[in-house]
Amino acid sequence: MSVRVKCPHCKGKAIITNSNDLAKDIKDVFYKELYVQCIDKEGCGARAVFGLDFKHYINPPQPDVVSMARKILEQQEQLNINGV
Repeated sequence: MSVRVKCPHCKGKAIITNSNDLAKDIKDVFYKELYVQCIDKEGCGARAVFGLDFKHYINPPQPDVVSMARKILEQQEQLNINGV
């Protein structure tokens, strides 16, 4: 994942210096704290903590789509076999 960060104070270029995975032990949850430092040439040198979380998929991962399609086809076959 590539993330570009701007300083929340001066809007200059900033870098992520460290991160903390706060949800590493929670299944299906992604939340990190990103420690950020302003490095803009004329910037302020501020340091800040950002929160990064996962909201939802726009397109589900390919294996999930294939799995869903297989289940639908299997259900359809069962309906045809049972004469429904």
